[in-house]
Amino acid sequence: MSGPAADRARIRLTVAHGHLAFARHPVLVGHYEGDTFAGSEAQLDRALGFRLTERRRLGLYPGPFGSVTVVVDPAARPCGAVVVGLGQSASLSMGPLRQTLRHGLLAFAAAEEDRRRAADRPAGARQKAEPIPLGLSVLAVGTGDGGLAVANGVIALLRAAAEAQAVLTSTETAGPAAGAAVWAGFQEIEFVEVIQDRALAIWHAAAKAVETQPEFGRVFELAPRIETRPGRRRRGAPGRDNGWWLPITIRMTGESRDDRNLVFEVADGLARAETQAVPADLDLVEPLVARAIGDVDVPGAPASAGRVLFEMLLPQSLKDRSAEERNRRLILDERSARFPWELLDDRRPWIVDRDAGDQRPFAVRAGLVRQLAQARGREPVRLRHGHRALVIGDPRGLPTEGFARLPSAESEAKAVHKLLRETGFTAKVLVGDGVMPDQVCRQLFAEAWEIVHIAAHGVVNEALPGPDGAKRVVTGVVLGGGVVLGPSVLSKLPVCPSIVFVNCCHLGKVDPLAEDRARQATAAGRPEFAAGVAVELIRSGVSCVVAAGWAVDDDAAEAFALRFYKEMLDGADFGSATLAARRAAYALRPDGNTWGAYQCYGDPDFRLSDFLPPAAGATASAPSFALVDEAIEAAQQVSEEANIGLERDPSQPIGRFLDGQRKRLAAVAAEAERKGWLSDADLRFALADAHAQLGDLADAIGHYAAAVAEPNARGRVRAVEQLANLQVRQACTEARKRPIDRDVLADAVRVVAEAETRLVGLTQALGETAERLALQGGCAKRLAQLLALGPPSPREGTDVEHELRRMAELYDRAIALQRARPGPGQDHRYPQLMLCSAGLCLALRAGHPVDSEVIALLKELRGSVAPDADDFWQLIASADAALMAAMAGLDAEAASWGDIVERYHRSWRHVGSPVKLMSVSEQLEFYEDVLGAASGMAEAARAALLARLAEVRRELQDAASGMASG
Repeated sequence: MSGPAADRARIRLTVAHGHLAFARHPVLVGHYEGDTFAGSEAQLDRALGFRLTERRRLGLYPGPFGSVTVVVDPAARPCGAVVVGLGQSASLSMGPLRQTLRHGLLAFAAAEEDRRRAADRPAGARQKAEPIPLGLSVLAVGTGDGGLAVANGVIALLRAAAEAQAVLTSTETAGPAAGAAVWAGFQEIEFVEVIQDRALAIWHAAAKAVETQPEFGRVFELAPRIETRPGRRRRGAPGRDNGWWLPITIRMTGESRDDRNLVFEVADGLARAETQAVPADLDLVEPLVARAIGDVDVPGAPASAGRVLFEMLLPQSLKDRSAEERNRRLILDERSARFPWELLDDRRPWIVDRDAGDQRPFAVRAGLVRQLAQARGREPVRLRHGHRALVIGDPRGLPTEGFARLPSAESEAKAVHKLLRETGFTAKVLVGDGVMPDQVCRQLFAEAWEIVHIAAHGVVNEALPGPDGAKRVVTGVVLGGGVVLGPSVLSKLPVCPSIVFVNCCHLGKVDPLAEDRARQATAAGRPEFAAGVAVELIRSGVSCVVAAGWAVDDDAAEAFALRFYKEMLDGADFGSATLAARRAAYALRPDGNTWGAYQCYGDPDFRLSDFLPPAAGATASAPSFALVDEAIEAAQQVSEEANIGLERDPSQPIGRFLDGQRKRLAAVAAEAERKGWLSDADLRFALADAHAQLGDLADAIGHYAAAVAEPNARGRVRAVEQLANLQVRQACTEARKRPIDRDVLADAVRVVAEAETRLVGLTQALGETAERLALQGGCAKRLAQLLALGPPSPREGTDVEHELRRMAELYDRAIALQRARPGPGQDHRYPQLMLCSAGLCLALRAGHPVDSEVIALLKELRGSVAPDADDFWQLIASADAALMAAMAGLDAEAASWGDIVERYHRSWRHVGSPVKLMSVSEQLEFYEDVLGAASGMAEAARAALLARLAEVRRELQDAASGMASG
C-alpha cells in the first residue's frame, strides 16, 4: 500500500478470549447455504430482537458467496451483526472466503455511514465531512466444523481487511459531492473466541502474519496479549456440536447410463473439502432400489438390498464413518435425489454384534434431512396471521377405478386434525366420501395455510383415465373421478405453507426423466408432466416437505405423522422432529421399511413460529467424563451461562432457562457421584457456585459445607466466606416466608450471628480484607432487618439502630482498606453504596435530614460510569444510587422510579445471574422491613415510599423467578 493511506494509523488487532456477549463492536459471522441457524448466529439474533430471523423469513438472509446483511443497533449488546454468505460448505476456500469477508467489511462501513448521517442530520447530508472511524468484532469465520484451518481463516480475514481499508482510505473513494463520506477506515478489528485453544491459535496466526508478511505489518498492529472476558472456557465440549449437521453434497454426473457417477463432497473439518466419485452402476443399483422399497428382505439381513446399496452407493470414507452418530444434511441434485438414501443399512455382519448395543439403521440412530441444490424457483410468500392447517384424508367424493378406500388415511387425517386443533391451530379437515375434487382445490386457495397435510393415494407418471375418459400420464394426489392434484396446482399456491406433509404412495420419488419431459411439456403448455411433488414444492418456496417415497404401513405411517407434529408443536426443530418420527415408526415396525420411506426436505433448524423450543438442557444426553476436571468445567460453564444475558432466550420465560440449567447441573452431579468424585472439594466448590448463581441457595450451602469438610480442600477460605454469606441470606429469606414470632426471629438471628462469628474468627486468624469486612457488614445489615420485623429483640444488647451503625462502621473500614491496599479491578462503589444505605435508613427512621456527606456521595455514584461494563455489580451501582436518591427525596417523580427499574433490567439483560438480581430484590426487602415501622416518618410519606419500593421489587422478582412471560 502506498500514498496517503500508508500514512494512516494501522488497524489495531485484538484477540478476546470470552463470550460473544462481551464483544466491543458489531460482530461479523458467516453462514453457509442451507445450514442451520444456531450458535453464535442465534445468540446475535436474540440480542438484536430476532431481526436476523426476520430477514431469513423474508428470503433476504445471506448464503451464496458475496451476499451480506448488516444490522446495527447501538442499544443492543453486542451492538450489531454483519452476516456474510459462505456458499456451500464443501466449496469453501481461502479465495472466496476473502472476497465475501471484504464484501461484509465494506457493507458494514456503508451501513455505518448511513446510520451516522441519519443520527447527525435526519433531514439531509452533513455540512462538514468528518473522518468515520470503524470498529468490528469478528469470529474466526469459515473455521468451524467443516471449514478451513484457523490459520487460513485468519489470513483470509487479514487480506480482506487490508483490501477494504485500502478502498475506504483511498482519496478516490469520496465523490465530489458536498458532505461525502471521508473514511478514517477501520481502527480496530477484534477477534472474539470463547475456547482458549482457538483463541491462542488465532493470536499466534495473526502474530506470525504481521511479523513475517510486510503487507500485513504495514496495515495491522497486534495487541501483545489476549484480553480475557467473562464466559471464557478452557476447552470446548468433547465431541462435535450436535447442532451442526454434516453437509454431504451428492450429484450425478455423466449422460449415458454407462458413464454416470455419484460425486460426493464432504466438508468435515479438513482444509479442503473431500471429493470422491463412485460409479452409479445403474444396471445393478436400480433393481436393488426396487427390491428395497418393495420391502422384500428382512431389514438388516446380510444380503438385504439396503445392506448392498450401502456398500455400492457410498464412498469408502463415508462407509468407514457411518458408525459416527452424526446428523447429516444431504444436498442433492435431481438425479441423485432418486435414491433411497434413508434406507441404506450400515449394519455389517462381520462387525456388528447383533445382541449388543444400538443396532438400528443409521437414519434412525441420527438425523438425516435432504436439501435440493439450486431448488428455489420463486421467492416464497409467507404471512403471519394465525396458525392455519388444511388436512386432507382419502378424498373419494368421486370414485377412481383401481383405487380402493383408505381407512387408515382417513384415521390418520382425523388424528392429525385433532392434534393440531388441541395445540392452537385453526384446522380444517376434508375426509372421506363427501369430499369432491373441486372442493379440495377451492380450500387450498381459500386460506394462507401454514401446514398442509395430505393422506391419500398418490401416483407418479401413471396413466389414468381423466374425467373425459381419456387416459393421461399424471403425477400427484388422487382426488377421485380421474382428477389428480399435481405439481402444477401446488406450485400456484399464493402463500407458501411452512410445512407440506404428503403421506401418499410414491410421491416422494424424484424421476429425472420426467423432469426433462416436464421442462419440454411446459413450453408446450402441458405442466402436468412436472416431476416429483417434493421437488415442485421445494421450488415453490415451501420451507419443509415430508413425502413418502413408496407404499407405507398404515400404523407406522400414522405413528410417524403424529410424532412429527407433536415434536414440531412442542417447539422442536425440523431435524429433531423428523428423527423422532422416524424412530417412532421404526419402534412400531422394525421389520418394515416405513421408517425409511419418508424423505424430509428442509432446513434442519426450522421451527414453527410461536412454538417454544425445549428448555436448554431439557433433552441433553447424560454427560460422560473421564477426568474430574471435566465435571468441574461443566459445572463452571453453568455458572458462566447463568451470568450471561445472551445465553437466555428472551422469547422464553426465564424459568425455562433455569430448569434446563438445573437439569444440566443435576446430570453433572449424578455422573460425578457415579465416578466417585463428590469427595473432590474443587468439584463441590464448582457445584456450589453454580447452584448459587441459579438461586438455589439451599443446594449451594450443602455443597459448600461438604467442600469445607474435606481435609484436602484447596480454597477453603473462600468456601467459608461464601458459605457464611449464603447461610445469612437464606436465613433471612426463610424467616420472611414464615409468620413472624419470637422463635422464628431467634432462629434466624442465631444463624446470622454464628456466621458472623466464623467470619470474625477467619479475620482474626488471617487478617482483615475488604471482602471479609463487607461480609461482616452484610451480617449487621441482616440483623438490622430481622430485628425490625417483629417482636422485641431476641438478642440482648442490640437493636435496629445499633446494627445499622455497626453496618456503616464495617463498610467504612472496608472502603478505607481498599484505599490503603489498591489492587487491579477494585471497585469502591459497592461498600460506598452500603455505607450510604445505612446512613439513609438511620436518617429516615429517625425523621432527620439525610447527612450532607451521604447526599453528596449518592449524587457522585448516581452519575458514575462502570469501569467494567461487563460486571453486574458495577453496572447497577448507578441504579442503586439513583434508588437511594429517590428515597431521600432528590428524585421523587414517577419517571425517575421508572428509569431506575429500566437501569436494573438493562444490566440484567446483559450480564448477571438470577441470584444477583435476587440480591437487588433482597436489598429492596431490606428497605421495606427496616423502614416499615419507622416512627420518625410521616405515615403518608412512609406508605408512599413503601409502595414504590414494593412495586420495583415485584418487577425484579418476576424477572428473576421466571414469572415474567417471555
